This record gives sequence, structure tokens and C-alpha cells, in this order.
Amino acid sequence: MRIALFYGTCTGKTEAVAEQIKDELGEDFFEIFEDVSQIEPSDLEDYDVLFCGIPTWDVGELQYDWQDVYDQLDEVDLTGKKVLFFGTGDQAGYPDTYQDAIGIVYLKMLERGAIGHLGFTSPETHEFEASKGIIEGQFCGLALDDDCQPELTEQRIKDWCEQVTKELGVEAAS
Repeated sequence: MRIALFYGTCTGKTEAVAEQIKDELGEDFFEIFEDVSQIEPSDLEDYDVLFCGIPTWDVGELQYDWQDVYDQLDEVDLTGKKVLFFGTGDQAGYPDTYQDAIGIVYLKMLERGAIGHLGFTSPETHEFEASKGIIEGQFCGLALDDDCQPELTEQRIKDWCEQVTKELGVEAAS
């Protein structure tokens, strides 16, 4: 199984989370670990499992590099690819658009044939008003807020990594 992790970042927070996920799952878990700005959208077709790190930027927007990928996703065939998402956001500063980016890209990838419903997490410990990242009552991935809840980040990552390895039926490489 070919597994990739792609992240976009402007402030470095999503990259830091990606590094923590890589540390938790082991150095050799991912075949490729790359800033999404360094790939072509068609590169997504080369992997069986895609971990996507997407910060919600500004007021409910996609981070710039993910916006470039999103704009070309209609040309990409993701049939049968399993997708998992993790996102960073600020629930206090942007309570009406918290984690919107993961939901926007998640739904687009499903339209392109991807298999979802992996890595979903509860919104219970988050305080926000609205989110496009909520699918069927849960976040469509790991939702993190290092601005308002930094003390929860490490455990959330650890729990999520354990959850997704079980859902994928794989073992961490550590």
C-alpha cells in the first residue's frame, strides 16, 4: 500500500502537526512526505492512501497551495484512493468557519472518486458555531486548534494516529 502525506502551511503550524504525525507513525510509514506546493495535483493519483494536512486560512478559505491543487482536482482521478484529513484552525477567532478547509477538500475528493469516512473525530471538545468540516455530525478528520487549545494537540494526534492505523488495517512503522 502506497501512503503519502501532503500538507500546506503558511505559518508552519500545519507542517508541525504533519511532523508530529510522522513521528507518531514512524519515519517509514509514508512513502512520501511533502509540502503540497511541491507537487502536481496528478501526483495524488500515485498513492493508495492520502493524508492531507489543510489549514483553514483567513475566513474559511483554503491555504494558498491547497487552493491551487483544489482548482485542478476536476482533472484528477481519485477512484479508490483512501483519504484522511487533518486541519488546523482558530475556533475563537473564526467560529463561523472553523475547519472549513478540510470539509471543502474532502467533499471535492469524494466527487473525484476517493473513499472517505476515515479518521473522523468528534467536535465535542471544540467551541465553534459552524464548520464545513462537519460531515454527518463529526469532523471529517483531525481538527486541531493550537491557538486556543494547544494543550490538547499532542494527545489528539496520538489518539488519531491510533484510530487511523486501525481503520486502515496497517501498523505504525515505529
